[in-house]
Amino acid sequence: MKRNKKYFVFTFLLLILTLTTLGCSIKNSKNNNPEDFDKFLDKIFTTEVQRDSITLNYSLANPEAYGITEPKTTFGHYSVEHIQDLLAASENYLAGLKKFDYDALSESQQLSYDIVKEDLELELKSGDFILYNESLGPTTGIQAQLPVLLAEYNFYKKEDINTYLKLLPLVYDYFNEICEFEKEKSKAGLFMSDKVADNIIDQCDEFINNKNTNYLIEIFNDKISEFEGLSDNEIKAYKKENKEAVINKVIPAYELLMTTLSDLKGTGKNNGGLSNFEKGKEYYEYLLAANTGSSKPVSELKKMLDDTISKNIAKMNSIMSKNTDVYETAMDLKFPLTDPSEIINYLRTAIKDDFPACPDVNCSIKYVHESLQDHLSPAMYLIPAIDKYNENIIYINNNPDYDLSTIFTTIAHEGYPGHLYQSVYFRNLKPAAIRNLLSFGGYVEGWATYVEYYSYHMAGFKKNVADFMEASMAANMALYCRLDIGINYDGWTLSDTANYLKGFQIKDESTIKVLYTTMIEEPALYPQYGIGYLEIMNLKNTAQEELGDDFVIKDFHQFLLDIGPAQFDIIAKRLDKWITEQKN
Repeated sequence: MKRNKKYFVFTFLLLILTLTTLGCSIKNSKNNNPEDFDKFLDKIFTTEVQRDSITLNYSLANPEAYGITEPKTTFGHYSVEHIQDLLAASENYLAGLKKFDYDALSESQQLSYDIVKEDLELELKSGDFILYNESLGPTTGIQAQLPVLLAEYNFYKKEDINTYLKLLPLVYDYFNEICEFEKEKSKAGLFMSDKVADNIIDQCDEFINNKNTNYLIEIFNDKISEFEGLSDNEIKAYKKENKEAVINKVIPAYELLMTTLSDLKGTGKNNGGLSNFEKGKEYYEYLLAANTGSSKPVSELKKMLDDTISKNIAKMNSIMSKNTDVYETAMDLKFPLTDPSEIINYLRTAIKDDFPACPDVNCSIKYVHESLQDHLSPAMYLIPAIDKYNENIIYINNNPDYDLSTIFTTIAHEGYPGHLYQSVYFRNLKPAAIRNLLSFGGYVEGWATYVEYYSYHMAGFKKNVADFMEASMAANMALYCRLDIGINYDGWTLSDTANYLKGFQIKDESTIKVLYTTMIEEPALYPQYGIGYLEIMNLKNTAQEELGDDFVIKDFHQFLLDIGPAQFDIIAKRLDKWITEQKN
């Protein structure tokens, strides 16, 4: 999933380094030494990756190889003052970046330069919207993601276990900062609606329901029992310390969050989308750009989505007019494989014709704990460490509401040729380390969505059925994105939303309410997938139109994967050069 799908609040907003710390007290003349540029980025990475223990653990299996020997155990901070300090330091950092002579850099360095520069410039625009930030959300909020992040905290060596046990008590302090932040939001009239608060409270309550057999206790016990080299006494002591920390610190942290949200209920002045806030439309524009990686204005995105819906509906009608049984087949689609492990193994081979080779890695299938089933997606992928990407994990949610008989395309999204494949491919290229810390949901989720729809053509269905399903999924995703923009930017009410959906024969009141609430709960989440997908399709269509019969889908996929996660305007500029090279 990633549904990074925010795993944590680890964006470039966290770059708090000063130019002096980075060793960049450069004179007014441009620095034309490429080696200095690499050192500049490496210094950022080694400092930034230590900003919190979760990021460090998930990013590096061997921090010592990067010169990191005594990292501080911390969750980081979440406060208005802290964010203000980070923004001020990021502005100085951007100035330092601009001191390098762009023309003296290699192509890969220029790519890193462009990506970092544009990311920082966009981040600095968020300074007017600090209290609009929201770390809580039913799906991607920290309270939803943290249990899985802690459960999968990597125990590479014994020291990692000790760090983990030091980290658990700090959950309370971190959640306390979040609670104080929510109080500040409340005073500013920016607190969430009661409906959203209730959803988060219910989620927290379900997670801590069984204290003595909590998910984090059971998982830890299993991991410790399997860890090689520990004595029986050490195992017993570790289990005792973990249980005490979960019961006395982690669970009280969730209780504190529940109490705070309950106390603040009723102070939210907005039951609709972001546009109802004073700077809501401006914040949504920033959020949309940050989440999607698209530089297109909202008006252009709306037209792109409207056109996508119309074209795909027309395509579906055309297919049905020629094949009267397609609709019935699609409504009762029978996938040849339903076991996640079998699907993974099948897709590893099935993608070879249309996608470039990728290192052979391990993939473990795990299942979401019952206490988290109601609040997590059907599946999610945990991005591996930069220096240990041979071990990968995909979580499957056994929630009865999810139809796992159709999990084939979901595994394609999370596994091959989706997140797992793209992450492993990118890490194998050994890019500048800092690029592994940057979050580009539009590229990452856009790619996974693109290959999810592509996988209908690898599942063994007839072409007309696969084409129909691809068009159907694309139209539906565009519809969700259009709702997100309509509700959060245009200010659609529930009634407006209902009127819009009736145009697509969606009239069930409960469905309409769920869609309306979903877009309010986590604005600009669906556009990561839908707009990211359409940006990739635009790149693909451009390449096809320019190259004609010389267009090779495998070569295009390799181009996109070689660039790696980035903003789409930066990718588009490289595409022009790539097309010229293909012609020659």
